[in-house]
Amino acid sequence: MEIITDCTSPHVEEAQEGHMQLVWHERPMRDQRARVMAWTCPCRMTSCELCRLGGQSHIRRILNTDDGEVIHETYQWSYRKTDEVWKALLEGDVV
Repeated sequence: MEIITDCTSPHVEEAQEGHMQLVWHERPMRDQRARVMAWTCPCRMTSCELCRLGGQSHIRRILNTDDGEVIHETYQWSYRKTDEVWKALLEGDVV
């Protein structure tokens, strides 16, 4: 994982060869109250959040554009499955 000393949160690594593609969906309005458990550094154009809601979790992707934020989310999974996907995302094994 690349370490940038001015940032306090991790960064998503570049996609590794043979990476898996996540399915991203437009953010449903019902998930606005999800608890953010972990996040990547917002210094880049795209950042991510590990969210928990109602006994399940998902990953939120935030793309900062000139027109504002574009937000997408993954499916909801168990905490364990989402933690595995989150780790793989940080390592560039999924995008």
